Amino acid sequence: MKRHGMLTFILLLLAGATVKAQSYTVPVGYKMASQADYVKYEPNVVATVDWLQETSWTEELQKRRAATDFLFKWIQDTPTITVELMPELMTLTDRNNKLLAIFMGTYAKYAIEHPAFTKDEANLAAIKALIAKYKAEPTHIKDSDIERLIRKDKAGELEDWIRNEYNKSAS
Repeated sequence: MKRHGMLTFILLLLAGATVKAQSYTVPVGYKMASQADYVKYEPNVVATVDWLQETSWTEELQKRRAATDFLFKWIQDTPTITVELMPELMTLTDRNNKLLAIFMGTYAKYAIEHPAFTKDEANLAAIKALIAKYKAEPTHIKDSDIERLIRKDKAGELEDWIRNEYNKSAS
């Protein structure tokens, strides 16, 4: 009986994850002309980032492209949040370029959810999301730069790395 109950529990968890992933809809016909427009789309940005994080790179390719296009359009033009593309970020995403959307989207999501954020806090959240997606994505290309960050994160050194190394890469 315990086995049957555990199987039922696992199936319910999987069904819940599927329903959540399927409930995401990419915004269409969006117009972003004023600051109020960008604020109006903030919940969509958060939902888009969550969906991109939860959905495999091999699933729903057209939806992924549309979601990424929406996200990049919002990030590029929003007057209130600036995501800096540091040289180190380009190194971290050169082998797995889909991680760039995870980093930029999570940075924006963090800024939306924490209006009094600092760049270091948003960068930390974004790097942690990038690492999580890399580890969760079975089709990722092995990247020694990200593997190094995984080790730093396990050692509790990731925050120091962001403060002292990541931000220096712009110099």
